[in-house]
Amino acid sequence: MALAFLSRLETGLLSWRAGARLSCFHCSETMRERNALTVKFNGSPQLVCCHGCLAILQTIEQNHLVEAYLENKASLSSAG
Repeated sequence: MALAFLSRLETGLLSWRAGARLSCFHCSETMRERNALTVKFNGSPQLVCCHGCLAILQTIEQNHLVEAYLENKASLSSAG
């Protein structure tokens, strides 16, 4: 029983140390969930990897380019 608890504890600690991996909404760079920044984009929160991606999304929204950005993003993801 004690060994089972320790192995679960160790597994939990290892996963916490490694952190869940996510993709940045803007550049698709892999990042740890705990390092992600949140930006409100097109009315919903999005996770980004850095302040540069956050600034790009804010600039796109401020310049009313969201629709063009999302169309481009969709065409790139369907091509790849």
